[in-house]
Amino acid sequence: MILILKDKATKEQIKNITEVYPGYTKVVVDIECGLLSAGGEYHIDCEQTLLENGSIQENLWGGGYRFENKEVDFIGLTNYKAGIKHFSYEVSIPEIRERMEVIIRGIFDNE
Repeated sequence: MILILKDKATKEQIKNITEVYPGYTKVVVDIECGLLSAGGEYHIDCEQTLLENGSIQENLWGGGYRFENKEVDFIGLTNYKAGIKHFSYEVSIPEIRERMEVIIRGIFDNE
């Protein structure tokens, strides 16, 4: 299941988004709107969900979250963005990483 979240995730939402990868979820963060899409098997599915709901491609960055140790990762195929000259699957721009982490932790930490 893929969900768009802006506020603290509930236990039920976490259960739903970790169906594919127990204890972990892939995420795509809209760093301008302060929300994310989580769940599913592929980052592209999360990205598509946000695009269908009005997000802009250049604002979307992928990663993941491990609930057991509260680890954020910044790796996703969606991060390869030729249009803005970001040629890596790992987010390499410190400002974007910081914005992603604030949003991810705001939604998932202390669920």
